[in-house]
Amino acid sequence: MISRFKALFTTIILLSSAFGVEARSYDDVVNSGYIEIAVYNNFPPYSFNDAGEARGIDIEIGKMIATELGVEPRWFWFNADETLDDDLRNAIWKGHYLNRRIADLMMRVPYDPEFSRLIDGYGAVKNDMVVMFGPYHRERWWIARDLAKTGEIRSLANFQYLDIGVEIDTFPDFFLSSVFAGRLRDRVEHYISIFGATDDLIKGNIAALVGTRSQVEWGLRESASADLSDEGLEFMNRRVWDIGLAVRHNFRQLAYSIEDIVLNLFKRGDIQGIFKQHRLTYEVPAAYQ
Repeated sequence: MISRFKALFTTIILLSSAFGVEARSYDDVVNSGYIEIAVYNNFPPYSFNDAGEARGIDIEIGKMIATELGVEPRWFWFNADETLDDDLRNAIWKGHYLNRRIADLMMRVPYDPEFSRLIDGYGAVKNDMVVMFGPYHRERWWIARDLAKTGEIRSLANFQYLDIGVEIDTFPDFFLSSVFAGRLRDRVEHYISIFGATDDLIKGNIAALVGTRSQVEWGLRESASADLSDEGLEFMNRRVWDIGLAVRHNFRQLAYSIEDIVLNLFKRGDIQGIFKQHRLTYEVPAAYQ
């Protein structure tokens, strides 16, 4: 009988190890010597694999956070799901249904108190299983124009007659397809990735594109001809947002420690230096202005 209980107990332990890895407390992270950091897969310039080496803005900031904690970083790569709620669930508080693994810390989470307090259809807080904190960058939608095609006209009405590129199923996609009573819709070119649009802009196949500032600058970093600004996007109801971090709701001590680290990295200019190294524009989060 005892041997059967032992066998059952061993089986439960093995199954737990195989199908679920819990996020950990501050003490667990420090004592283990590593922190597992969730970063988006194939998402330059923030996080991407370059010949087997993890690279990008979020990778470098994650390394600095780990160094300040006295541990090594381990990367939890995951693919973006349909919504941010899905990403938070898959990466930080429940895990994907295929393996139930979750990370200790998630990068590139919108730092928005309004979003963190959103209520679902049952009156419950939608994201009560996570703590969002530590803003380290301010992102915005950006437009790149080929002035040889658009001239100096800054109004989006110009794109009733000229092609403009967007990444499919993003906010710029929905916005451009509906603005001016849908009169731009037939001129909106869709791409699986914003970098397909930057390539076509360089080749002269489209007149302009809209994407996040960091990605637009990254995709056009070798091109000196594109005109970059946010002129014409005034009607967007959410053009600017802060980017921060997230942990599971019951590990607030870990969040407090990392929040202090991120603030010090900002004060020292370390985060700004990462953006400069990648030839990207850094913008101070609203929390630090």
